[in-house]
Amino acid sequence: MLFNSFPFLLLFLPIVVAGYAVAQRILGQKAAQGFLLASSFFFYGCARPSYVPILAGSILFNWLIGTWMGKADEQTPANESRRKLILRIGLVGNVGLMCSFKYINFFLQHFAFLNASKFALPNWEFPLGISFFTLTQVMYLVDTYQGLNAPNSLFDHATAVSMFPYIEAGPLVRMRTIIPQLREYKKQVGRSELACRGIYMLSLGLAKKVVLADSFAQVANVGFGSAENFSTLESWIFSLCYTFQIYFDFSGYSDMAVGCAWMLGIDIPQNFNNPYISKSVSEFWQRWHISLSNFITNYLYTPILQSMGKATITTSVIAVMIAMSIAGLWHGPAWTYVIWGTLHGCALGVCQIWKRQKTKMPPWLAWGITFLFVDLSLVFFRSPSVPLALHMLHGMLPHEDLFGTEAIMYIIPMNMHILLRPVALGVLLAFFFKTSQQLAEKFRPSKVTVLATAALILVSFLFMNSTAAKEFVYFAF
Repeated sequence: MLFNSFPFLLLFLPIVVAGYAVAQRILGQKAAQGFLLASSFFFYGCARPSYVPILAGSILFNWLIGTWMGKADEQTPANESRRKLILRIGLVGNVGLMCSFKYINFFLQHFAFLNASKFALPNWEFPLGISFFTLTQVMYLVDTYQGLNAPNSLFDHATAVSMFPYIEAGPLVRMRTIIPQLREYKKQVGRSELACRGIYMLSLGLAKKVVLADSFAQVANVGFGSAENFSTLESWIFSLCYTFQIYFDFSGYSDMAVGCAWMLGIDIPQNFNNPYISKSVSEFWQRWHISLSNFITNYLYTPILQSMGKATITTSVIAVMIAMSIAGLWHGPAWTYVIWGTLHGCALGVCQIWKRQKTKMPPWLAWGITFLFVDLSLVFFRSPSVPLALHMLHGMLPHEDLFGTEAIMYIIPMNMHILLRPVALGVLLAFFFKTSQQLAEKFRPSKVTVLATAALILVSFLFMNSTAAKEFVYFAF
């Protein structure tokens, strides 16, 4: 069930929010949590019921591992060795589950190529959200091993992992921040005001997706879906449109996830903070997909660096390159993602070296280089293959057809008002406007804010009514 669909917005979400609130008031928190758990499993199963046993099995496995680890928490050398072994079993189990669905064909294809053999490949579709609920539980196991949280009850663990606002595409959450909120309301503002903020945040995210991201996608899909020779101008337009599409698409989903959680009285992490104004790739990753950036730093980069012994600039650069290459592969079984991650690892390594040199450049130049790098690297991220990515990058170089507009004019004539205005508005919003979080923090229920929210929802509904609901980009990962 898509966030940007009428069944979700007009049926599922109102029923769940109202049912959760009524259950809290009349039957108590445990009953409300049980209702939320059942609703989340129903939501997840709507995509494909066969995915539900996989999610349930992953939850049960990680709960058992966490409980087993908790029984061996006495501080003795023997128990420490045992706990480390249990953690390794848990990590191997989680990575094995994810790899068996996401990467089996990828590895078998390369094995067959290297051995010049032919055999039928299994036609496995990986379960929706497996990358996200797997990493969420990896964080839980590591945090439990480090003593940052006690083992969860099965009821709490299942609810926190499967919660519908973030089960399909994040953000990544830590169990120790979610489970206490299932037991007690933690926010300083009242529940009613938080719910109003949630509706407002939901409307912002919905507009980002259906008005802005999908408009950019109409242009980007033409360029990346074809191997034709485009003009230099068109190649840059296609590339830039995808750069803005993926931002508004994923930040829109994240805003809607936060809004849904707020409507339930639960706070989850923000994922974006104006990433396209960054003046370095390091700053970009502090603003882009923040929950994944934190995971890469705390659960990949830091352990890899520690395993290398003494931390030096050389080991730091190597560690960040390895971590980002893994993060690239996490996005999907394709060399395009690996190249994208490796490029960002190299850029982050350069940032570390540059920082050591204590050399500064003009802010406008730092921003320009950073945005240019992000845009060029996303060509690999979007392209279906490495050759097509190289073809697009080659088209972006100056050549004999510099300013041709045939392909662009093919897209625009029938969609002039629907397409050009959202695209122009999106560019301005990405660079010069406040973030959704900043707007939500200043939100206070009033006639003006109610009208603004209603207008956003109405405009979004008009766009939704004119076309079939499109999946969010990160559903593919």
